[in-house]
Amino acid sequence: LLKIKSPSRRNFLGSVSGVGASIFGAAITAQPTNAAVASSVRVAEWPNLAYLEPIYELNLSVSALAKAVGDTSKWPLVQKRLEKFFKGALLSERNYYTGVAVTYMNEIKYDTSETNEFIKIDKSKRYDAFEACMKNLELLKNDISADESVDNVKADAEAAQRALTDWFSYVPSEDVQAVGKVFVAVKSADTDRNGRLDDKELQTLSEGDRSIWKKRVDLFGDI
Repeated sequence: LLKIKSPSRRNFLGSVSGVGASIFGAAITAQPTNAAVASSVRVAEWPNLAYLEPIYELNLSVSALAKAVGDTSKWPLVQKRLEKFFKGALLSERNYYTGVAVTYMNEIKYDTSETNEFIKIDKSKRYDAFEACMKNLELLKNDISADESVDNVKADAEAAQRALTDWFSYVPSEDVQAVGKVFVAVKSADTDRNGRLDDKELQTLSEGDRSIWKKRVDLFGDI
């Protein structure tokens, strides 16, 4: 999984960790409902791509994990990375990404004519899908530690991947494609491969990509 080390990341975690479950609002209390209902909710404006980019990176990492666990020789490396992902209690990477996902959800501007009940359902489905990914990643960590069968370990990884795919199903496909292009552009601009863009590297991005990336870093930290 991707490493994120920056004061901005810690600041972001600090801003959400003290709030506790209340940051999830209706997303936790709403009852599970058919996904078709949630996907039909009316949205007036989707969040800036900066709010989506960290979850796009996470999706790439989860996909890589799902592929890696098929080779048992890679289990120690996967285990080590997952231990680090969940380490740190409130300041863990697990909470970081959950906070990003909830922040994205809270930035969605629903149509003023949409009913509160449908909005609650929509938020609940988004939260449940992301939480399912996190729980399956933790199950993957525990099953590798317990030296479970290859089939069980692969099932954990695939379940985490499916859950995150489900989360992205509630995001406009054009936004997913667009944030993918931003990701590629940023990777190309990072010529020294240190995971951060200096001023010179930033200038190689298009104006639009540069604006998105700077906002992303301001919100959540570097890669």
